[in-house]
Amino acid sequence: MSELVRFLHEKVWLLGDTRWYARVDRVRGELVEVERLGFAQLDARARAVGAWLAERTPPGAPVMLMYPAGLDFLTAFLGCLYSGRIAIPAPLPDTDRRALQRAEGILKDSGAGLLLTDTAHRPRLTSWLTGLGLRTECATTDGTALPGPGTWRPAALDLSATAYIQYTSGSTSEPRGVVITHHNLLHNLLAIREKLLPEEVRDELRHDPSQTGAGWLPHYHDMGLVGMLLSPLTSYGNLVFCSPVSFIAHPLLWLEMISRYGAYYTFAPDFGYDWLLKNLKDSHLTEPDLNLDCLRFALSGAEPVRADVLDTVARRLAPLGFRPDIWAPSYGLAEATLMVTGTSCGSGPTVRRFDRDALEAGRATPAPDGAALVGCGHPAGTGTEVRIVDHTTTRPLGEGHVGEIWVRGDSVTNGYLNNPQATVEHFAATTAEGDGPYLRTGDLGFLQEGQLYVTGRAKDLIIVNGRNIHPQDVERLSETTDPATGPCAAFALPDGSGTERITLVQEIRPSHLNGRPPASLADAIRKRLAHELRLAAHVVIVGPMSIPRTTSGKIQRARTRDELRSSRFTPLHSDLPAPN
Repeated sequence: MSELVRFLHEKVWLLGDTRWYARVDRVRGELVEVERLGFAQLDARARAVGAWLAERTPPGAPVMLMYPAGLDFLTAFLGCLYSGRIAIPAPLPDTDRRALQRAEGILKDSGAGLLLTDTAHRPRLTSWLTGLGLRTECATTDGTALPGPGTWRPAALDLSATAYIQYTSGSTSEPRGVVITHHNLLHNLLAIREKLLPEEVRDELRHDPSQTGAGWLPHYHDMGLVGMLLSPLTSYGNLVFCSPVSFIAHPLLWLEMISRYGAYYTFAPDFGYDWLLKNLKDSHLTEPDLNLDCLRFALSGAEPVRADVLDTVARRLAPLGFRPDIWAPSYGLAEATLMVTGTSCGSGPTVRRFDRDALEAGRATPAPDGAALVGCGHPAGTGTEVRIVDHTTTRPLGEGHVGEIWVRGDSVTNGYLNNPQATVEHFAATTAEGDGPYLRTGDLGFLQEGQLYVTGRAKDLIIVNGRNIHPQDVERLSETTDPATGPCAAFALPDGSGTERITLVQEIRPSHLNGRPPASLADAIRKRLAHELRLAAHVVIVGPMSIPRTTSGKIQRARTRDELRSSRFTPLHSDLPAPN
């Protein structure tokens, strides 16, 4: 067996059913535990799935996993690892056109001849496969007579073997399948443990059966799979989780999980904390059953971490026992398995202010009244190296200079499935001095005192009048202009003369307009952008959930721009000139 599988088995042998996974949901207004498995029970089911896969598929076969949130997915994923089959986590396709196209693209790109799901979803998936004209077999792991766990035999694998294919969210391009090896996964899980459990407390928590994580992330994305679902197996902890759908519908469920189970840590992207804020009522802060004193590590990552969100969440949740020093900002991406840099438990966040004009010019110059940026910690895992490189000249830049983030180390993966050109472009970068290979992340940032600060995406950077504008700076101001303004997407579009001009597609909550015309919001947004960022912009007002998003909820700026240019929106108001 591979060292990864051996390592996981050692944890099961050591901990048995003293550690567990539990899924909860909101039922008639109450938190209810829907299912629970101890580590030993989980391992037994995974070995049974592994034995079944070994009978039905050849070694190294790709296996598509399309499950709802729950433990059936985790046992199927581990069964693939145990048997040497290549797991391909994917969201269940719904009726949305983009979601169906994404699922079809993943299936065809991966070449999976077997799709695993649960009994409830098999009829719909079988019909979907038939409609595509594919011969992919659809089978269940909950309704199939599996072999006994004792019939499982470890596959002869080394750490270079492919463990799974992680498809990217597609926020700036079409989703790509990242090829992740057993070695990549083991290295990254140990890197996460290093940040979550500093060495001085690791031995203590190894013997503490109450150490628990809490979360709601999608299991088919890197942060949900590696950070939430798999890290408990290497970090000696339990996990309580709910589905993303349950969290979106009932954000307070997240706090209830932390409080009820005494959670030590939690993981979420910035928008998750922001969504919690938007739905938190003052009455929630006085509920006697909510207590967050137990929380010691609150990771924020997967997208730029905003200082105002960290500050507001800490202040709002302070009455429940939330402390600012538990924040653990991080940076990562699927191409590096998950975590690249992270903040160690107990260190707290580093927030610094930098001159806006200097940042636009590529320099990080401290300024007391400048833009607040959050440090995303130091490199995670032995041998991980982060460099900042000029993305046009490939010349390495020193501390305090903004450039593209390049990474190398054992968590950096083997490249993209069936895409050699993109693999060479992204995974074989060398500096102007010939040093490499590095992973070009496409993200922009700088280092200060060895800590990484992320400023945005190179592809999303807006260049107008010689200024480098990060869209999230524009978006954050617009989103917070009025109670009626929600998510938005900023990008550049040429005007009638061909000059690039910032354009903002802004969703609104009509119920918060209170009789005002949408044009009044556009006017308020323009004035605020002019006053605070010295920017002129066209504003397009649209209804809720109009802007395209990835399956993880990220705004797709490029797709929004394309849909606007193709007149696919029905604006409530638009500053753009009418098409000829």
